[in-house]
Amino acid sequence: MSNIPPSFYTDSDVVNVARSLIGNFLFSKIDDVLTGGVIVETEAYCKSRDLAMQKHLARRPSSVEALKRQGGVAYIYTVYGYHSMFNIVTNESNYADSVLIRAIAPTIGLETMRERRGLGTSSRNLCSGPAKMSQALALTPVLNGVSLLDKTTVWVEGNAIPISTNQIASSPRIGIDYAEHDAQLPWRFTLDSARK
Repeated sequence: MSNIPPSFYTDSDVVNVARSLIGNFLFSKIDDVLTGGVIVETEAYCKSRDLAMQKHLARRPSSVEALKRQGGVAYIYTVYGYHSMFNIVTNESNYADSVLIRAIAPTIGLETMRERRGLGTSSRNLCSGPAKMSQALALTPVLNGVSLLDKTTVWVEGNAIPISTNQIASSPRIGIDYAEHDAQLPWRFTLDSARK
């Protein structure tokens, strides 16, 4: 595995960042327990050209301070009152661009992740959606705004094996019908092997 440089997160093209995160590793270290896996699904959100992000900002004016920071910090919010959504802030400060990490293929700390999700959960479904993944990795809004650069609580590490573009599928994002025409933007990226 390799380090992710700070410049990766300040890339002005959030779509490129969302695509490039596929195949890298996401880790959390909560209560001294390491958990994580390979990022297999992401979605890009861009304030300047995306109605989904513009409406999100309007609905959550008091909880989006982390989104306005320079790329490389966590933005975590809840939906339905209890499901945490883990995002990585990108671009320079005040752009409010981010990548939602929708799923990982778990590789480290599986027993802990099963305990957090429920002992009967199979590895296949352990982190197969954004809320499931956040629960398995213990990522909650308490961690909103933490840096991914110091590798102490939550961070990304590069994959030693490069992922080629033909291994990554793109499609419209999920559950954002309110974004009107922008709901059809192909800004959801999935590692092809994870779709099978």
